[in-house]
Amino acid sequence: MDFGLTTCQQVITSFNSIPSVSVLNATYLTNGTYIALPDLVPSCVSNGSKSANATNDLCRIVLNITTSASSTNRIEAWLPDDWNGRFLATGNGGIGGCIDYKNLQHGAGLGFATFGTNGGHDGQTGFEFFLNQNENVNDFGYRAIHAEAVTGKQVVETYYGRNASYNYYSGCSTGGRQGYEEAILYPEDFDGILMGSMGVDWLHVVASKGILVHRLGWPDLDSPSYVTAAQWSAIVEAQIKILDPLDGVTDGIIDNPTLHNIDPSIFACGTGILNSSVCLTGAQVNTVQEIYQPLANSSGHIVYPRFDLGADTSVFSVNTRIANGTTVPELDYTVLTDYWRGAVYNSSTWTPLNFTTADMDFAVNLNSGGINIAGGSSHDVSAYHARGGKLLAYHGRADETVTSSISSRTFQRTAEALHLTLDEMHDFFRLFYIPGMGHCSGGNGAWSVGQPTVDRPAGAQFNDTQHNILLALVAWVEDGSAPQSLVGTKFEGDQLQNGIVEAQRTHCVYPNASRWNGEGDTKKAESWTCMLDGGE
Repeated sequence: MDFGLTTCQQVITSFNSIPSVSVLNATYLTNGTYIALPDLVPSCVSNGSKSANATNDLCRIVLNITTSASSTNRIEAWLPDDWNGRFLATGNGGIGGCIDYKNLQHGAGLGFATFGTNGGHDGQTGFEFFLNQNENVNDFGYRAIHAEAVTGKQVVETYYGRNASYNYYSGCSTGGRQGYEEAILYPEDFDGILMGSMGVDWLHVVASKGILVHRLGWPDLDSPSYVTAAQWSAIVEAQIKILDPLDGVTDGIIDNPTLHNIDPSIFACGTGILNSSVCLTGAQVNTVQEIYQPLANSSGHIVYPRFDLGADTSVFSVNTRIANGTTVPELDYTVLTDYWRGAVYNSSTWTPLNFTTADMDFAVNLNSGGINIAGGSSHDVSAYHARGGKLLAYHGRADETVTSSISSRTFQRTAEALHLTLDEMHDFFRLFYIPGMGHCSGGNGAWSVGQPTVDRPAGAQFNDTQHNILLALVAWVEDGSAPQSLVGTKFEGDQLQNGIVEAQRTHCVYPNASRWNGEGDTKKAESWTCMLDGGE
C-alpha cells in the first residue's frame, strides 16, 4: 500500500469505526513541517514554544478514547510513510497531562508508528482535573497507557493494513513508572519496555519532597535550623569537589554517590570549606545530616532511599516566593501539592505546610488509581517475564527528582519476587546507570544515549544500538542481542543537533559500572571498561 496525503485523509471514517474512538483531525505532513499547537495548556509548553516538527513524512492523527462514562484520553498517532513495522507507545512525566512530543518526534524520526497520550487530562500542574474525578485518577494511575496500547494497535492495523511486528513502550520518570506498571498489569501490551529514571513507588517519590522540606524546618523560614537555597548550592558544589576525584578522574562527576558519606560538620563555619556567607551553624549541620537520611514510615520501616550526594537539591530547597515584597513559604515542587490536594484528600484548600509521615502513609494506604502498584505494592512481572518480554532501564546518578537507588532497588526486588538469579534477571531485565546525568537527561556526564530530547543527535553514528538505547532494546527483543554496554555522549553546550562531541563514555549493565582504565583519554569511550561496582 502507498501512504501519503490521500491515505491519511481517507482513513478518518475507518478510525471512527474503532470502538470508543472519535477522530479529532488527521493531517498529512512532510518531513520538517512546523506543527502549531495553539491549544497546548501553559504547563505543557516546552521552551516557550507551542509547536513541534514532523520528523518524517507522516500522517498525524489526533483522537479521543472513551475510557469510562466520565473520562476520555486524547492520543496522537504519528504514522510515517517509511514505517519500520514497529509500534511505539509513550508515557508522561510528573502528574501527566501532556503528550510527550519529544518522544513522538524521536520515534517517528526512526520510523516507528509512534503514539502519545495526555494521560486522561490536560495539564502538568493543577489539581482540578483530579478533584472529584475518580476516573481521571484511574486513567493516570493505571489505565491510560493500556488504552493507548489497545487503541494504538488498532489504529496501526487500520492504517497500514497489518499489525505491527513488534510493540514497544518508552517513558521516563512517571513514564518509567507507567512502563513497569504495564509489565505487571498488562503483560501482553508490549514486547519491550524502555524505562528512564523510573518513578516507581511513586507516592514515596513525591512524598519524599514534603518530608525533606520539613526536615529543613520549613515553613518556618526564621528557624535556626533552616538552610537556605544559596547554602544548598554551595553544599552540593562542595560535595562534588570532595568526592569527584575518588573515582580516579576529576571531571565534575560523582560516579556512584551511594558509595560515599560526608560528615556535614565539615561545612560548619570555621572549617574553611564554605565561605562565611553560606557556612553552617551547629543547628544547620544537624539539618543537613537529617536531609541525607532515608525515609521511614510511621512504623519505622525504611520506605525510600536517601537523597543522592551531589544532586541538585532544588526539589526541596527552592521553597519560597515573594508576595507583596515579603518572602513567604511556598513549595516549588507542585506535584506534591496538586496530587495530594486533588487525588488524595479531595480538598481544594489542602496545603503541604504541615506535611508529615502520616500524610505520606495515608496516600500509600489509599493508593488512588493504583498508582503505587508499580514498585510499591508489587514487583510481580512474572507474566511479562514468562511471555519473553524485555525490560530496559536507565538512570542518572545525579538525578534530583527520583533518587538513583530506586532503580537498583526495583531490580533487586524484582529478582526476589520472581526468585531469579542475576543471570536469569539479565535475560529479561537490564539496568544502565549513567554517572553525571540528572533527571532523564542533562548534567555533566556523557548523558546522551538516545533518550528523546528536543533534538536528536544528527548522523548515523548516533542511530545504532551502541548509542541509542531504544534501538538497543529493539535488537534485544528481535534478535536476542542483549545490550552489553552503551556509549554515552556529552555534546558541547548540550547541543545535540549537529553538535560537537565533547566527551564519550562507556556505560555498563548493573551491577557493573564503568571505570577508567588508567591510561587512555578519559573523554573517549574506549578508555572506560566495565567492572563490578561496590555500591548498594
